[in-house]
Amino acid sequence: MTIIADRSISTSGGVPFAQTVRFKFATIACGLGPAEYVVVDTASNVFSTSGRSRQFETPIEDLISLKTDVGDSVVINRVARVAEKVYAIGSDRRLYRREGIDNWVDLHTEGRGAPTPADYTTSPTDWGRVLGFKDLSAFSDTDFYAAGGEGDLWRFDGKTWYQCPLSTKAQLETVCCAGDGKVYVTDLHGNVWAGREETWAQVAASELSWGSQPVDAFWFKGRMLFGAQEGLYVISGDKELVPLGTIEDGVPSSMVTGRIDISPDGKHLLTAGPYGACLYDGEKWTRLFSAFDFR
Repeated sequence: MTIIADRSISTSGGVPFAQTVRFKFATIACGLGPAEYVVVDTASNVFSTSGRSRQFETPIEDLISLKTDVGDSVVINRVARVAEKVYAIGSDRRLYRREGIDNWVDLHTEGRGAPTPADYTTSPTDWGRVLGFKDLSAFSDTDFYAAGGEGDLWRFDGKTWYQCPLSTKAQLETVCCAGDGKVYVTDLHGNVWAGREETWAQVAASELSWGSQPVDAFWFKGRMLFGAQEGLYVISGDKELVPLGTIEDGVPSSMVTGRIDISPDGKHLLTAGPYGACLYDGEKWTRLFSAFDFR
């Protein structure tokens, strides 16, 4: 067993695992360039694993500055795979591209960062609430969409950022560049907008309570799926966001569904809840495990 301060990496029955008390509100993404899994928490702590190595890394804030021009610290809201790369998605419209172990690049240092308001350094505004980002998705490495804050939705064409005219000031939670050519955006209550570039329309209404809103959104097998604490959701024919289990038989409960990720080849959906996880191929649900199996 290798001990790193209060963090450890070990094996149990030949299965590698890592244990730490430092990570809080962490998310995970699978990158393809290079191929690896990367975990980052809201305090920028990092753990990575691949076929060659696994390690706790230097926190992002110890490698590059996470201070904004108004002196606030950027909060890393999640990590995501976008155009094969892993990005750390931060408050105040900050994005950090991963290039390898202990190597993160602030898009601002490349002159490719999202702009801030003209009164960013002079206004007493709570910019951490007003500005994005919370999620990031892309059709390609020259067609990004990033969302968060109070209706703060942006498109990046690889050189220039364009603010999208979304007709809401609600707190945005997720964004997904979907297989039907549209971009889907959700807010804090599960309302959904769809569009692209300058054209947007609300396509689903919802009144989910705080804490139950979608936290993941992915296109899978020809439709949008949304993951939340209460399980999986879809857009109904009545343009409402409804639990998947209300319109389809055999959907596992929210005990083993909720968070979502899609395999890089697009063939499988992995979803996990507070007590287990399931795999879905578009036709069959396979329960991988449930905590209730071990009672």
